[in-house]
Formats: sequence, C-alpha cells, structure tokens
Amino acid sequence: MTTIPVANRFAIADTPAPTGSSTPNRLLDASIVIGTALLSFVPIAILGPAIGWPTSLRAPAADQLAAIFKAPQAVASGYGVYLLFSVLVLPVMLVVARRVFGSLAHPMAQLVIAFAALSVLARSIGILRWLTVMPQLATAHASAEPQGKATIEAIFRAVTVWGGGIGELLGVALFMAASVGIAMVGALHLRSLPTWLSGLGLVSAALLFGMFLPTLGIAFNVPIAVSASLVSVWMIAFGVWAALSKSAA
Repeated sequence: MTTIPVANRFAIADTPAPTGSSTPNRLLDASIVIGTALLSFVPIAILGPAIGWPTSLRAPAADQLAAIFKAPQAVASGYGVYLLFSVLVLPVMLVVARRVFGSLAHPMAQLVIAFAALSVLARSIGILRWLTVMPQLATAHASAEPQGKATIEAIFRAVTVWGGGIGELLGVALFMAASVGIAMVGALHLRSLPTWLSGLGLVSAALLFGMFLPTLGIAFNVPIAVSASLVSVWMIAFGVWAALSKSAA
C-alpha cells in the first residue's frame, strides 16, 4: 500500500478546492455578507434618536432607565434588529470559511465556524437583556419611590455588567475576533483572498480583541463602535470581492 508523506498530507489539507463558483452562488454569498453588514447600522438609526445609543450606555443607570421607559417600541425594534444581525454572523462566517478554505471540512474552517457559533450564542444572551429584563426594570423604576429606584438602579448596573461581559467581551471581543482572525490567517497562508482584504480582516480582529485586553489587566481602550464598524466595512469589502471573484475559495 502506498503511503503519502507527512509533508504532502499537510500540503493537500492546506490547498483550497479549485472548483469554480457560479454567478448565482457568488451573488448569494455577497448578498448574505453585505446584507448582514448593512443591517448592523440599523440599530444605530433606530436607537440613536430614541435613547442616544450607543453613547447612552455610559450614562447613569437612572438616565438609561428613563430613556428606555420613554421609548419602549424603539428599544424593542432596535435591539430586535441587533439580535437578528448577531444571529446572521454565523451564516456570514460560513460563507467566509467556505470561500477561504474551499471546504467547510477543512480543520481551520471548522474552527472559524465553531468560534462564530460561540459568538452568536454569547451575543444573543447579552442582547436579550434589553428585550426582557431592562424594559421591566424601566417600568418599575418609573413608578418607584426613591429607595426603590436606588435598588432598581443597582440591579440594572449588575445586569449590565453581567450581560456586557457575556455579549461584548466574550461574544464580540473574544469569539468574533478568533473567528475572523483564524479565517484571515488561513487566507494569507493559502492566498485565497487579496492580501489587502485579509489584512483588513486581521486589523478588524485585532481591534475586536483589543476590547478584551482590559480584562487581562492591559490598559487598551478600543471603542466598540469603532471596532464593530470596521468589521462591517470588512464584511462589505468581502461581499464585493465574493460577488466579483469566480473562484470558490
């Protein structure tokens, strides 16, 4: 029986499939990625005028609760769209992994998908607090006595820290950074994407991970609006490339 040298095995595993991609498939991939990227700006358009989001997240608890109470429909709509965007991150990274590695069976592609799935789960848990707990706290806060208001504000701050730790630190800063970063390292190794596009993705992943560094005791301030916006720009660029590129990987 003929054996394949170890070096050749790795070469085979690292080589993306050379199969072509039809125009409908390219347009579908592009639509998924670009549509999701554009969807990320909708929450700002809804929540910005209504409650001053995302800068409102740095406001005192009493101010945030009052804003939520005054605009319950906008909060529900805005965070509902944000939840939808977060869920669609998984199909986006499925497209990215397939286009970069040529097959979802590639070990690195599976890592990309696994971290994307973890990102979606953590993001969803973090966002759900704005659709469930926070509106109830806002309603209770509006009619509470001063002592009761103080208690509700303390609960609000605790839930915010807990939810933000799961959604932003784990979901966005750690898991999404890992998913995008692994995909772009693979793209550079396989040369399956233009170098500038892989580089933009790596910078996006680095900025996302920069949000996690303070939890490790490293002073590094990256506004989530900046890092998230750059990821959306990278998605749009990737979608345009996917629509124009004829290769599957």
